[in-house]
Amino acid sequence: MKFSALSALVLVCVFAPMAGAEDDNRVDVLRAADAYDHAQLTQDRAALERVIAPDYRLVHGSGRIGDREDFISSVVAPSTHITGVDIANRTYTALGRDAAIVGGEGLTRGTDSGAPFVEHFVFSDTFVRRNGQWVVVFTQVTMLPAPAPQPAAH
Repeated sequence: MKFSALSALVLVCVFAPMAGAEDDNRVDVLRAADAYDHAQLTQDRAALERVIAPDYRLVHGSGRIGDREDFISSVVAPSTHITGVDIANRTYTALGRDAAIVGGEGLTRGTDSGAPFVEHFVFSDTFVRRNGQWVVVFTQVTMLPAPAPQPAAH
């Protein structure tokens, strides 16, 4: 019985500070996730380059693997005009002091070469802290059916 109580005390002393650090990271990681989403909406290459790690990998909804430049180039392409990026059901999963996953359901609207598009998907973005900054290193996207059009309000 003495061993169990001592073990529990050690676990609390060791893991409680780690949990606190992970909770402290939540605000900063979500701020980085917001910056990532906003940079996509505004099609801001410089902002995307700040928040996306050089070794970034993306698993597209089609299964194709892309890298940082592939993703940034597609977002800022002159033929692409993003008019909305909505995130719902956001999740946060701490992975330790220097890593976390932010996920959710996304809806991106816009035009590509003049043709309207709507992309509906679930995603997970893995962030790591490098040199004191949270950057996204990996994204997984799973495409969902486009939402049904909403009836016009009268």
